[in-house]
Amino acid sequence: MRRRFLGGVHPASYKESTRRKPIMPLEESPKQVAIPLTMCTGGGAVPVVKPGDKVTVGQVIAKPEEGGVYVHSSVSGRVRAIEPRPHPWGGRWDAIVIDNDGQDTPCPDLPEPMDWSRMDRAQVLERICQAGITSMGGGASPTHLRIARSVGRVDTLIVSAAECEPYLTADHRLLLEHGDQVLQSVQMLSQLLRADRAVLVVAGDKLNAVEFLERRLRRKRRSVELVTIETRYPLGMEKQLVRTITGREVPPGQSAVDVKCAVFNVATAYMVRAALLEGQPVTHRAVTVSGGAVARPRNLWVPIGTPLRCLLESAGGLKEEPAIILTGGPMTGTVQTDLEAPVVKNTNALLCLTKQEHGGADQPETVCVRCGHCVSSCPMNLNPAFVYRAVRMGETDRLPQLHLEDCMECGCCSYICPSHIPLADLVRQARTILAEGGEQA
Repeated sequence: MRRRFLGGVHPASYKESTRRKPIMPLEESPKQVAIPLTMCTGGGAVPVVKPGDKVTVGQVIAKPEEGGVYVHSSVSGRVRAIEPRPHPWGGRWDAIVIDNDGQDTPCPDLPEPMDWSRMDRAQVLERICQAGITSMGGGASPTHLRIARSVGRVDTLIVSAAECEPYLTADHRLLLEHGDQVLQSVQMLSQLLRADRAVLVVAGDKLNAVEFLERRLRRKRRSVELVTIETRYPLGMEKQLVRTITGREVPPGQSAVDVKCAVFNVATAYMVRAALLEGQPVTHRAVTVSGGAVARPRNLWVPIGTPLRCLLESAGGLKEEPAIILTGGPMTGTVQTDLEAPVVKNTNALLCLTKQEHGGADQPETVCVRCGHCVSSCPMNLNPAFVYRAVRMGETDRLPQLHLEDCMECGCCSYICPSHIPLADLVRQARTILAEGGEQA
């Protein structure tokens, strides 16, 4: 039985062009990669190599500082430079530039596989830390820290393969092509966290993946519960998943751990398994390259640090001028102006949208018609129309009563507004006003 949650919207899926296409390697390996030292929201890393050094695939090239993660070489070759390069999150950040020799020589010092049925928790956390795993679904937080905070505090593990934003199909293909490994990774995380219940969440429109996983569950008798959720954005958000699966409400300012739940993206869980059973650090990831401006949309297995330009070239290039280029989904993705920016660990898609696909964003704003669509679509049960009035009319004294701390910035209100009012931007502005003591800048 499919389950549903409060609010949300139904944007066109645009997944047909890639959902049946397997994850393939790049047609031509990048001649050079630029691997940023900042890969997660916690902090950066310090290089342990210098220009002129030879490196191999999986070799540690930077160690974390201030909450960062380990960084590994995704190709074999020679370090050319350590210098500022474009970053997909914006601006120019320090990166290790490596000339690819095309040999893909593996690092000889990769750790041996672990016996996960008898694993020591401290050793496992250290292995995950050294593998440089971050949240692969977009959050980019260090996975070993999230696991450490959750051990012994949760009774439910939720692994999300919802992939609710339009165009994105990399996680869908991961389920179809590596279903057994995915189910095993869910079991491993469940045992590591000491969770009583392990749930794998799949969107209801991925019926072939659901059927495939159900067959595997019956055959392998794995202690994993498969749950399908009605296809609706933003069904992949942490708080929505917790409420839908367990009925628990995550209080404002708190996280899933505070209601005894741990939520991980399916690609993150898959990488945890690879680190423990194969000794593999994060050097590659699956990326969906799609959009109406792309000649041959596809799913690619890409070395970290590959310029976005190389992904487009492997997808046949552009067949028309895009109106906008994004990394991530169209609802929450980051606009890209420089295709020399590299793939990082949380890059799950590269989208090149045509003017027709992106046309709604160029519509002129008109007056609020008080239709209430923004209220009914808000998954956090907020009232964006009240925020609009408070900000535009200067009634900032009303903002503390509107529970802005609950906003997830999913963009549903802006998407659904028939007057094309940038409600999500106004909510962000209102939160800034509150943070500055209620005074409008």
